[in-house]
Order: sequence, then C-alpha cells, then structure tokens
Amino acid sequence: MAPGGGEDLMAVRPSFDSAWRGYQRGQVEEFVTWVEAEFQRLAAERDAAAHQAAELAERNRELRATIDRISRTPIPPDALQERSRRMVELTREEAAEITARAEDTAARIIADAKAEAVRLTEKERALVEAVAADREQQRREHEDLLRRAVEERKAADEAAAKERQRLEEHLTRTLADRRTDALREIADRTAAARAEADAHVRQATDHATRIVSDAEQRVAELVAVQQRVKAALRGARELLATANADLAPDGTPVPNQRRTSPLPEVAEAAPTG
Repeated sequence: MAPGGGEDLMAVRPSFDSAWRGYQRGQVEEFVTWVEAEFQRLAAERDAAAHQAAELAERNRELRATIDRISRTPIPPDALQERSRRMVELTREEAAEITARAEDTAARIIADAKAEAVRLTEKERALVEAVAADREQQRREHEDLLRRAVEERKAADEAAAKERQRLEEHLTRTLADRRTDALREIADRTAAARAEADAHVRQATDHATRIVSDAEQRVAELVAVQQRVKAALRGARELLATANADLAPDGTPVPNQRRTSPLPEVAEAAPTG
C-alpha cells in the first residue's frame, strides 16, 4: 500500500504535510522509497510477462514444427488399421486444437505484455512527471518561504531599529526631563535655603538692632540720670557754700556736715561719662 493509502500506482498522488521549509522530510523519503519499490515490482512483473510470452512463443513454434513434421510424413492408409487411423486423426485434431489454443494464448499474452509494458511506461512517465511537478512545487514553496523569511527578517530588523531609536529618544527625553526637574529642585531648594538664611539673618539683625537700641536707650537714660545727679550735686554744693557763708559772717568756717543725702549713691550708681 502506498503511503497515505491506495494500491494503484496511477491513482496515487503525493500528499505531504506542509512544513516551514517545504514538506515533511520523512514523508517524502517514505514516498520515494515506495515509488522505487513499486518501480522494481512493476519491472519484475513486466519481465516475467515478457519471459512467459517468450516461453509460450517458443512452445508454439515447437508444437508447430512437430505438427508440420507429422504432416509432412503421411502414414499410408493400408498400413494402419481403422482404429489406428482414427487415433492418428484425433491426435492431429488435438494437436491442431492445442496449437490454435497455444497461438491464441501466446497472442493474448503477448498483447497483454505489450499493453502492460505500455501501461507501465505510461505509469512511470506519469509518476516521474508527478514527482518532478512535486519537486518543482517544493522548490517554489521553498523559495517562497526563504523570500518570506528574508522579508520578515528585514521587517523585524527595521521594526527593531525603529523601536531602538524610539527608546533612545524616550530615554534622552526622560534624562533631559529628570535633569531639568533636578536642576529646578536644586534651584528651589537653594532659593528656599537662601530665603531661610536671609530670614535668619534678618531676625538676628533685628534682634541685635533691638538689643543695641535698647542698650543705647538705657545708656541714654543712665546718662540723663547722671546729668541730673551731677546737676543736683552742683546745686547742693552751691547751697552748702551759700549756707556756710551765711552762717559764718566773721569768716569762721562752718564744720563739714556728714552727708546724708542719697544723691552720692545715685551718683556712684550712675556710669561716668
């Protein structure tokens, strides 16, 4: 049986499963092996038929030669009895019948052998043409597959190049955006730190200014107190001097009185100019 079913060589058409690069190699090799075996079997049958036809033709020639020889040497009627003559006639008739059958059989076998040879030749030619057509189809399909593979490879390379370019551009934009964001954040932080530092400086300056202002105001107040104390002391001394002059008209000095006024304490507490 042929691969895939079927007995007649003429009725069998190669049928292979498609693969990425042609047909399945195992199925093709199996079909080719079967075709070669079928060729050998048909050739053996043809040779056997031709040999049988040759043997029958040779036997026919031998029988014909025997009949001719018997016919060429007639038996005298008076030399044979009636029964013997009848047997000879029956033998001749049987020989003629055998010869006729042999000739018919030989002719039929020869005709069959010739027809079988023609049929086998046509089968072989048709099978060779079918195999050649299948090989051509496989070659075209293989070329188409290679062409499509090259085109797909080219398209894949172009797509990969475009994707790589897109990713590089995206990465460049992303890095630029991140750099811009980082610079902006640094600038914002720097500005915030500078503003905070300026605020601290202003606060410290304001605090120091207030301290200095308060100190200056306190010093001014103390200086004013000192001036008032000095003025009071001068006034007191002048009053004492006047009192001394009034109390001792004869020029006798008045004894110094002990100071009980708190003015010296105030004067001592006041800072000196």
